[in-house]
Amino acid sequence: MGKIVKLDQHTINSIAAGEVIERPASVVKELVDNALDAGAEAIEISIKSGGIREIRVKDNGTGMSPEDAALSLQSHTTSKLRSVSDLDHISSMGFRGEALASIAAVSRMSLVTCQLGVEDGGYRIDIEGGKVVSEGPCGAPEGTTITVRDLFYNTPARYKFLKSDQAEAAQVQERVTHLALARPDVSFQLERDGKTVLHTPGNNDLLSAIYAVFGSEIAGAMSEVSLDVKPIVIDGYMTRPNEYYRSNRTRQVFIVNGRVVRSRILQVAVDEAAATYFMKGRHPALVFHLTIPFAFVDVNVHPQKSEVRFWDDKKVFSAVYHAARRVLEGDKQPIDTPPDDAQQAEEKSKADDITVERTLPVQQSFTPITPTTHVTFKETTEKTPFPFSQERNMSIQHGEKGYKTVPEHKSESVEVESAGKRDIEWLAEAKILGQYLNTYIVMQIDDRLVLLDQHAAHERILYERLQQTKLEDIKHSRQSLLIPVEVEVTPEEALYIDTNLERLLDMGFEIESFGPNAYLLRSVPDLKQHVDAKRLFKGLLGALSDNQFLEDSAFRDAFAMKACKAAAKANQSLGEAEIRALLKDLIPLQNPYHCPHGRPITISFSKKEVEKRFGRIV
Repeated sequence: MGKIVKLDQHTINSIAAGEVIERPASVVKELVDNALDAGAEAIEISIKSGGIREIRVKDNGTGMSPEDAALSLQSHTTSKLRSVSDLDHISSMGFRGEALASIAAVSRMSLVTCQLGVEDGGYRIDIEGGKVVSEGPCGAPEGTTITVRDLFYNTPARYKFLKSDQAEAAQVQERVTHLALARPDVSFQLERDGKTVLHTPGNNDLLSAIYAVFGSEIAGAMSEVSLDVKPIVIDGYMTRPNEYYRSNRTRQVFIVNGRVVRSRILQVAVDEAAATYFMKGRHPALVFHLTIPFAFVDVNVHPQKSEVRFWDDKKVFSAVYHAARRVLEGDKQPIDTPPDDAQQAEEKSKADDITVERTLPVQQSFTPITPTTHVTFKETTEKTPFPFSQERNMSIQHGEKGYKTVPEHKSESVEVESAGKRDIEWLAEAKILGQYLNTYIVMQIDDRLVLLDQHAAHERILYERLQQTKLEDIKHSRQSLLIPVEVEVTPEEALYIDTNLERLLDMGFEIESFGPNAYLLRSVPDLKQHVDAKRLFKGLLGALSDNQFLEDSAFRDAFAMKACKAAAKANQSLGEAEIRALLKDLIPLQNPYHCPHGRPITISFSKKEVEKRFGRIV
């Protein structure tokens, strides 16, 4: 007998189930995908024991005829494709034709369906372990209801890899919340062991869906995202650093053509955009909808259709990066028509670092100094609150979309607009009280006490000046190293270096082999100031060898490092003229709220907060 045999249908279905069905959440996703493709406007999902004991998905879609219902349970049957050419423009959620057959192979499943507009009633099929045990007409509402019981009952090896009921239920809930964010036009209801844990309105308003899924705190902190750079359109919402952040990326959802996907490209694009706004280890919450021509996206990469491949990674990366930066910078200009900043860059390059005549140093105590220019505050009948900080209790902020309530939290810098003036502009009216520890500038603005980190402020000023320098000018100018630097690399990085020596030379890096996985670095791009050559090269090399569209990020990191080395240090006494010059240079910056590493530049305390600490009020 030969060694090669043809597998029986049950084994074939079991193997397909292993690719498509990993756990109850996989079942839910496949069934919901089919419901969406059937045009459902409302989908009800209920699970018991984490979905292991029972999963039921009910929709009000078009339903199926008895013939189609029977055929749908067979492997590789689908209504979504007719030929291989259809794979180039897939717009449906489910298309592989494996889901129902795979689920039926490893469970006890019943399918009840009634075709839209058919008065003769529905049709029911019961199937166990891939075999039909009964079928026939039945009473049923329009749409389809599929019930899956005893998942993996006949595959104990797979059953033992399931987690606890709570863990599996959590996976199901996460999967449904993502689907609800992908389709805000559809109402989703999730019931867990008899208790409703999610219900979205289905009113086609993404913010309403975010509110239902993530809650009022995140929804209230969201800023709208809109970007159109053909052929990519991005819509959605994202939080700013002082409004909401998380220590992980679990509240970041990327949706491509209505499909929730995992993509390192999209994730890194957001990380790069937020790098100088969020502190290390903090991440924004976001929901990004990307619309890309179907022919430019390959969704047939992963059996569970959770990963995609783009026709041009660099363009997609750039679009997501700029969409995120628009939120962080408040930029309303179209990205495809950038302003001509050549003149601005030239003017910036001529400006020297802060060099003002040193006046009498500000004292470390809070003894007031005599300012060269006294600031007089005009009395007005209507007080505009200083928006750097929020009250500890519920307060009201005024933004572009009107007033919103802000939950209780500690004082911190906040980026909002107030009375048509950027909040940072209030610094020009500050009364300087002194320095604390020769590190923090102490000011009074109206009835608020404001502290400013002089090192963080100067870092940001120098960083943005450096960012005005064109990267091409930096790359094509080299600075020879007096003593060559030895750099050890991984085998993968060595391969990249050997195949890209000319490109690296064009970017300013002169490098030669120095043994296995080691090189000598003889020159680096001329940044007009001392930098750590080895760190600069390793950072750029890692970015290039991992993702070739990330090369600018390494230069940005070098800028941040350079700004940190050149900025006014902590424990440095400054005179009032120097402080005023620092504030003057800080105010017009694109991001005057955070240093290049994401730390806040200012914090403030309200009169109420101060008086509560002194016991004047309770």
